[in-house]
Amino acid sequence: MTLKLRPTLVVWHRWFGLFAALWLTLMAVTGSVIVFYNEADVALNPHLRLVEPRGEMVDASVLAEAAEAHTPGAFANLINLPNEADQSAWVFIRTRKDSGVEIAGGTYLLVDPYSAEVLGERVFGAASLSRAHLMDMIYQLHIDLLLGRWMVIFLGVVAFLWFLDHVAALILSFPVAAKWAQSFTIRRKARSYKLVFDLHRAGGLWFFPVTLMLAFSGVYLNLYTPVIAAVELFSHVTHRYSFEAPYLEAPIYEPDVAYGTAVRTAEARAGNPVDLIRYFPWKGIYVARAFDDRDIDPYGRRMIAIDASNGAILDDFHAASGTAGDQFLAWQYPLHSGKAFGWPGRIVIFLSGILVTVFSVTGTLIWWRKRKARKGRA
Repeated sequence: MTLKLRPTLVVWHRWFGLFAALWLTLMAVTGSVIVFYNEADVALNPHLRLVEPRGEMVDASVLAEAAEAHTPGAFANLINLPNEADQSAWVFIRTRKDSGVEIAGGTYLLVDPYSAEVLGERVFGAASLSRAHLMDMIYQLHIDLLLGRWMVIFLGVVAFLWFLDHVAALILSFPVAAKWAQSFTIRRKARSYKLVFDLHRAGGLWFFPVTLMLAFSGVYLNLYTPVIAAVELFSHVTHRYSFEAPYLEAPIYEPDVAYGTAVRTAEARAGNPVDLIRYFPWKGIYVARAFDDRDIDPYGRRMIAIDASNGAILDDFHAASGTAGDQFLAWQYPLHSGKAFGWPGRIVIFLSGILVTVFSVTGTLIWWRKRKARKGRA
């Protein structure tokens, strides 16, 4: 059985590697860069990202009003509140359907949280090499290579095949069970081909748990619905209230409950600050994300849904205290980004991006060397 299986796995690993090398390299390089998204973006755009702390920050409603006044025909869809005293707030805006104005998807304003002055406007993922847009563009490249939803699905399929390929790679890495330790070794004085081979095999084994995790979490982040369905075969998954809430007959762009009131309601419930808050005019609800002791990464993950007509709390949920399926899924982004483990985790993800690039290059070199050898024997 083993003798028959191994040649099949060799063929699979070879051709998958050649097919996926380009895509995995692009994902690896951009992924390594966005590990330091915030630090790099602040360094490039201090005039947009940093403010002078002074007094109390204005109410979230004031931030929403400033953004809407700046862009007539828009409504404030999401407010990312600053977590540090010297940070700007982000207000994402979208088109009011009754305005006749078209606003590019992903448009957001950077606003001084003390004066509500609009510092600048950006479109997340815009194809621009300007300082203002560079890091957002790289982030979007990591998501879909600036090619839209079909590329998200394609990259999800690549991630799924990469996940399967880990099984083949693991089996092929141990040709002789008794000499398993040699598979983890890089022979420093080896000739060029053997060194390339060792880098490919040993590097892959040392980082096997990390790349396996990246492959699976990549599937989850790109193919959310199929993964949820698969997880539900083993454990119930609690669906987000914003997904399940009924639609209104018409969107409400000026709700009775303002952003600031919704933030204060959520903070009173959570006993902690709100990280960000989003308004759904087509459902008439706010969903605030508040910080909580159960958070796995640096973001507020306690999700509190609030009725925008009367301020009633409709739902209060933290995935880390949900079902086994909820908890399993809650770990995927924190692990994928490395933020579950702070700076050490981020550094590991950064290095893994470099190593995946090395695996793609060395795998291609190994194939090319063997191809030339086969031609020479022909």
